[in-house]
Amino acid sequence: MASCSPTEYRVERSATIDAPAKLVFDQVNNHKMRDAWSPWEKMDPDMTKSYEGPESGVGAVYKWSGNDSVGTGVLEILESVPNEYIKSKLVFTDPWESKSTVEWTFEETENGTMATWAVNGELPGYLFWMGQEDMDEMMGKDFQSGLDQLKIISEEKAQDTPNMPITEVEVEAMPIYYIEDETKISEMSSDFFGERYGKIGAYLGADSQNMLEMPLAVYKEWDEENDRAIIAVAMACKSDKTGEGEIKKGMSHSGKAVKCVYTGPYEEGDKPHNAIADYMESNNLEMAGAPWEVYASDPGEEPDSTKWVTHVYYPIL
Repeated sequence: MASCSPTEYRVERSATIDAPAKLVFDQVNNHKMRDAWSPWEKMDPDMTKSYEGPESGVGAVYKWSGNDSVGTGVLEILESVPNEYIKSKLVFTDPWESKSTVEWTFEETENGTMATWAVNGELPGYLFWMGQEDMDEMMGKDFQSGLDQLKIISEEKAQDTPNMPITEVEVEAMPIYYIEDETKISEMSSDFFGERYGKIGAYLGADSQNMLEMPLAVYKEWDEENDRAIIAVAMACKSDKTGEGEIKKGMSHSGKAVKCVYTGPYEEGDKPHNAIADYMESNNLEMAGAPWEVYASDPGEEPDSTKWVTHVYYPIL
């Protein structure tokens, strides 16, 4: 009978969000972010949730079981193109059984990121009384509510996130003079760096005029759990000197790297590192050595720490 045939439907809504595509994408690509924007999470605060697979992206699985408003089901990410597209499989087992495909697209425009949320599904024949218009009316308002909340969350995060452009670059090796020391992270201060830069500068003498780049530091180990770091405070300089005592001569990294330009005080220097970590995870990149920072601003000439510029590099394969 025709009345028992499955009903195909598609529901789609869009919103323009004043935030970078990456930021909006990240809110959807990680199931644990759903609490902040999904309308269904609020329909049953007591529903049980579990997560399987990777933290985000392909293979990330979200399972839930709740009241009649949210039902019981599984959402699994099948495809994830960083900052552009997410495709997921949605399976309900209660209050009825159904399968559908959820798609998200993210497009950067002059006015922000256009986020489009769509679902394509097929209702079982015994729900013959529900058609395309019914599904659009029933789900459409929830989709719009979710997008409205996603817009609020993303725009708030965009305001709180400093402008930190990230690019993939090729870097050339340079001769560096450095002092490598172990220190407690909790005791690090500008004096730690200033004292060592002073020693290196004094050793180089007139050759300090041959600087190839602003002062830098290579973070060879960073262990917050044990309050321990090993840092090579360095100056890139053209000189025939071979090093002396604690001052060593070597070469900086050569090859591919992820670079982040951060503007702000050194006390908030974890922000570019966190941003690079997110970027590398989203793009499936692997580290190929110790990260380093180049201090492109001279605090002696620019007293306003909010204007200090730091270039952060992570070598990659």
